[in-house]
Amino acid sequence: MPPHINCNISKETAKLMYQQESGLFDFRRMEVSPLLLVIDRRDDPVTPLLNQWTYQAMVHELLGIQDNKVDLRNIGKLPKDQQEVVLSSEQDAFFKANMYENFGDIGMNIKRLVDEFQQISKSNQSIQTIEDMAKFVDKYPEYRKMHGNVSKHVTLVTEMSKIVEERKLMLVSETEQELACNGGQVAAFEM
Repeated sequence: MPPHINCNISKETAKLMYQQESGLFDFRRMEVSPLLLVIDRRDDPVTPLLNQWTYQAMVHELLGIQDNKVDLRNIGKLPKDQQEVVLSSEQDAFFKANMYENFGDIGMNIKRLVDEFQQISKSNQSIQTIEDMAKFVDKYPEYRKMHGNVSKHVTLVTEMSKIVEERKLMLVSETEQELACNGGQVAAFEM
């Protein structure tokens, strides 16, 4: 990072600490002046190389998110309404609840979502009376929304699973963790 940017960041942080939020930082002893360390992520040689396994990070890394939209047109034959999906924690309760969950847990949570949807679908199949029809019509927008949400997340996880398999990301991630945590760079290089 250019030095002037570091200087601006430290000035703005000092202003925040001493002027705007001074009550939060008055616990320090003043005989030792505080040190602000700004680390440029581009100088971190390890972390950017590690695969992230949370739902949001994987969608971003493997499929790409641009303005809360995931473009799935190059995936294959998908219905027109699923070729570009919105993935926003403000509009999607499932995504909000699971965006920081790891990949293994996402699979189980999507299974629960699908099971819930199947239960609702089964209850809609037993339309016998006019009252049943009225209830279905009243619940139809919610049903349609849930259908789209279930389809979206199943599609995303299915595509990410394919990519994980094709790129052998589980094995790659294991190697990354080994290199980052155990320092076996020489042994890994010799493999």
